[in-house]
Order: sequence, then structure tokens, then C-alpha cells
Amino acid sequence: MGIFEESRCIALQVQGIQFGHLDRTRRYNQVISILHSSNASLSFPELFKNQHQLKGFYRLMNNKSVNHSTFILGYQSGLIAYSKEQNNADPWILVQDTMLTDYNSRTLDLGYTQNERSNGFLLHHGLLLDEQFAPLGLLHQEVIHRERDDFGKAAKWRSKSIAEKESNKWLEGVKTGISFSKETGRDLIHIMDREADIVEVINKCIGANQYFIIRARHDRSTLTLSEKDKAEAPELYRLFQLMPSLPDPFTIVRPLRNAKGKEYEAKCDMSCHSFKFRGIDKEINCVWIREQISTEEEKPAEWFLLTNRVIKNEKDAEKIAEFYSKRWTVEDFHKCYKTGCSIEKRQFDTRKALTTSIGLLAITAIVLLRSRYYAKHQHSIPFEIMVTDKAEQELAKRIADKYLMPTDKLLCEPYTALWWLLLLGRMGGHQGLKNKGLPGWQTLWKGYSFFQSLVIGFNYANNSS
Repeated sequence: MGIFEESRCIALQVQGIQFGHLDRTRRYNQVISILHSSNASLSFPELFKNQHQLKGFYRLMNNKSVNHSTFILGYQSGLIAYSKEQNNADPWILVQDTMLTDYNSRTLDLGYTQNERSNGFLLHHGLLLDEQFAPLGLLHQEVIHRERDDFGKAAKWRSKSIAEKESNKWLEGVKTGISFSKETGRDLIHIMDREADIVEVINKCIGANQYFIIRARHDRSTLTLSEKDKAEAPELYRLFQLMPSLPDPFTIVRPLRNAKGKEYEAKCDMSCHSFKFRGIDKEINCVWIREQISTEEEKPAEWFLLTNRVIKNEKDAEKIAEFYSKRWTVEDFHKCYKTGCSIEKRQFDTRKALTTSIGLLAITAIVLLRSRYYAKHQHSIPFEIMVTDKAEQELAKRIADKYLMPTDKLLCEPYTALWWLLLLGRMGGHQGLKNKGLPGWQTLWKGYSFFQSLVIGFNYANNSS
């Protein structure tokens, strides 16, 4: 299947999608086969070159019985089944984050995203990772349309309950996680950014015995309202003042990311403490991390991480920071979605058909993300896991010396996942891992398309002989 990594996890998610009709199931299987053996960033007319297949695809997307939730519920079902098959019961990680889409050049009105002239919608994701932080699939996805009539009326939402607000997306993600835990018996650790620092979200996790790690946004107080009125300096009892003032912070060295997402090693001060904050049902822990040295251009990185995970020592505190750092995986998923699957280039006449295609393409983005993850973090696995066709395996081995540079061969073992991605990258014009890091999605697709043209000639030559 080319770039793609085949696995039981992916197969169960595909099988989990239920159409309730044999013809629709058969059509979907044809569609997913083409998506997973072609350049998924191409337009649909380019992907489905056969007019009969293209027409069948559009019929599937416009079918009244098929919608966005058809696919998302199928992925949930597959992930539940996959969890039940595993021998270990270690907690998995559910990373939540929101992505803005840009359809400004489209005539189809999708609502606004940032300003009145913008056109698009929000996608709120719950990305599931296993205990080794490998991405498994999309457990939760919510499509949020900001209707134009509501633009500039933020004040009217302040008095409403969270169920009526956009921030309810975080609660819905938590509820999906709770259902998953009930079905599988597996604990989840919910990882969320500052936007999720909401009393209702934290209390929901506490009440449902769900672990959470949330980066603090609010400078919460440890004083009750009566204590606050009596205190001479109530600001001294707030989170952002308390944590840096704790005595004897310990020093750690850990990877951080700058504003552009580039990773670097940094010395950091770290402290941890438990607090009972006003409005939160139980006492929770806070882990504070601040970079010791930074450049003049950038402020030192600083995290205040709220969690209900047990912290007994420094090692436990470091684990909290390590868990939270995996939030970047969902950012990589967004890149797979936007670049690898070109979701913002898709054109349909209705919101329903467009969002249905978004749900369909989610599994392709997951497969891309997993393949790149294994190339980076488990780069020694055999490339045959990704390339299952015997002729393609033979051809790749034959042409490797022509395209891979000596520096590439020093950086990877032959016939591994990393070797395969570097080979595709070179064929797509990449300048090499040492200079540019791993190839991007467009480069990989370009290299894979070129490789497929070689495969056609290779198979033709073998058949002719």
C-alpha cells in the first residue's frame, strides 16, 4: 500500500464503518482502496480517473444515509474493538485540539472562522494515542459552524451555560472518552491546551474518574470568597504567583518546541504542588516548568500543568510534562489533514457532502500520521510493513542506490521504514534528513507518484518477458 502502514488497528476502524447497504459498502471499499494506493492530496477527479468510479464516489458522499458521523462512529467502534484485543491495560492518551479550515475561495457559505469575511468551519479533534504515544485513530471529531448572524455578538454567549457555548466541544470530547473507557475498561489521560481550562471540564473529568492534564489559562485562587475578602494581598494566593515562588525547584533537561514547532533541548526549573482551587470539586496537582535560558527574541517557555494524576516524586512530575508534550501529535495530524489530504481544496455543493468527505479522509490522515511516526520513532521496523506488494519491494531495493545519497545510508538501516521514507523523499526532490529533517507530505506524495510510474514500467517489463 505504498507510503501507508497496514495494521490491525486501521483495518478495524475501516471495518467499523456501517452503511447498512451492500452496494454502499462495496463502493466505500473501492474508494478507500484508491485513497490508500494513490496520492490523497490530488483532487477527486484526478484520484478517480475512471468516470464510473468518480460518479460512484460523489453518489456516496451525497447519499442521504451517509454523513459525517457514519465515519466517525465507525472509527470509534474500530478503536474500541482494537483496545479490547490488547493484552495490556495501560492508560491511553486522548489529545484534544481545534483546527480552523480555510475555504475563502469557495462560494459555498460555511460560516466565519476568524473575521467576518472568512469562510470555513472548525474541526475539534480527539486523537487517541497508545501507551507508547503511537497515534491510533480519531476517537472524536466535531464540526463547528460559526454562523454569520452570530458574528460580533460574543457578549450574548457569556451568560449562557457551557452546553450552549462553543467551549462545550471540550466537554463533548471528554464524554466520548468516558464512553470509550466504559466500553473497554481502559483508563484515558485527557491532554488539553489552555482553552480547556474550564471549571466544568475539570469537574467532569474528576466526577467520571478520568485523568486529565490541562495547561492552565486562568490564574486561579486558592482562597474562598470569604478568605479573599479578608486577605491583605489576595494576589499572593494565585497560581501564577504561588508556583514560581515555591522553594528549591529541581532542574531537568527536556525537549521543548519554539513558536514555529521546532524542537530543541533546554534546561528547565520544575516544581509541583497540590492545591484546592475555588470552584474545583477536589484538590488537584500543578506541575510548573520554566526554561532557564532563552533568546532575546523569545520569552522563556513556561507551563503550568493542572492534573489529577498522582505525583509522589520528581519522576512523576516529569512524566506529566512528557505526557503533555505529546499534544504536538495532534498538530502533526492537522498537517496530514490539510497537506497530505488537501481537505481545504475539496469542492462540494453542500455542507453535508463536504463534511462527509472530511470524515472519510480522516482515516487516510491517520494512516499518514502513523507511517511518519514509525519512520521517526520506530524507524528500524521493516519497510515491508508499509510496502506489502512483492514487486514494489523488489523495485525499491533495486533503485535505492540510484536515489539514496551516502549520508542517507549512514542515517538509516537498509530496508527499514526510515529507509523507505528517505527513498521516497529523494525521488520527490527532498534534500536529505540531515539538512531538512523528514520529508514533508507533498514531497512524499511527489516521490510516491514517481515511484508508481516506475512500478508500471517494471511490471510491464516483467510481464513482457
